[in-house]
Amino acid sequence: QAARAGIEWLLGLQNRDGGWPTFCRGWGKLPFDRSATDLTAHALRALHLWKQLGAIEPGSRSWKKLHRAIRNGLRFLKSTQRADGSWIPLWFGNHFHPQEENPVYGTARVLVALAELGQDASVLAHRGVQYLIAAQNHDGGWGGAGLASRAQAPGSGPLSSVEETALATEALGKMLAHHPKALPTWSQGVQWLVERVSLGKHEEVFPIGFYFAKLWYYERLYPMIFTTAALTEAWKARSLLQVQKAVVS
Repeated sequence: QAARAGIEWLLGLQNRDGGWPTFCRGWGKLPFDRSATDLTAHALRALHLWKQLGAIEPGSRSWKKLHRAIRNGLRFLKSTQRADGSWIPLWFGNHFHPQEENPVYGTARVLVALAELGQDASVLAHRGVQYLIAAQNHDGGWGGAGLASRAQAPGSGPLSSVEETALATEALGKMLAHHPKALPTWSQGVQWLVERVSLGKHEEVFPIGFYFAKLWYYERLYPMIFTTAALTEAWKARSLLQVQKAVVS
């Protein structure tokens, strides 16, 4: 009953453009009522999971309502994907980026949602994966000014962060089945994280929180949570790759 109430709340929160805002529907003129790519990705994952659980009878009015909400959410993500294949989140930024945006965070969150919704072979997913591959830093991680920095001065820019590397690695791990070309990039990301954990540096934090009042903050739990998710996905992907290798052999 509690889950059903939560789903109904999410359905009622969806904006006309198909996306989800922070906590209230609105006019799209204020940060907290504006649809956001990362929030939409989170909402789509929840709705899809509810649909998978079989709590709604297929073909019923509620089922159609849920199906329509998911379809519109995917349409919003398609309309907000940038020319380079990335997505920009609303509340998470990168103060090293020229526009203080964090395309790695936004793209990674959307790719995880697309994978869980069975859209990992879509054009949207392909372009997002290509962006993350291109955005990887020379040390095997993600973060700093990334592509924006290298465009201005190749090889320059701050070092990678645990948060962004973990997010990108988790997303690519979920995409390997349909995007095998991402394997080398993903492997380097996993190695970067493993090295940080072995050195006890996986708890190092970077400012990643971004509020509309330009308030930067970091969260000590983010690097640990994101790293755990990425390495869990790496273990799953490792098992998948072993099966694929056995089949080919």
